[in-house]
Amino acid sequence: MLAELLARDLFTLRLSAQPARKPGSPKCIYSAPLQIEDVRIDENGDVTVSTIADDIYSKNSTQRYQITLTEAEVSLLSRGAKRRFRV
Repeated sequence: MLAELLARDLFTLRLSAQPARKPGSPKCIYSAPLQIEDVRIDENGDVTVSTIADDIYSKNSTQRYQITLTEAEVSLLSRGAKRRFRV
């Protein structure tokens, strides 16, 4: 099911960075459809999204960025999305 949803390019992953300690504008470092290869779900239901994006400091460098959400966190986000998009 996840692969089918991702194949329809419904989900765009966007990453931005900005200074944490002083005012500054966000800089988009990645924006592209989420690919099934970018998502890993482990035996506990934890979801890790991994992608390679521009480095926030160097113009010609990239970094691998990952975020891992527990099954409970994914469930919380899912409930929030269902409420928001309820007809």
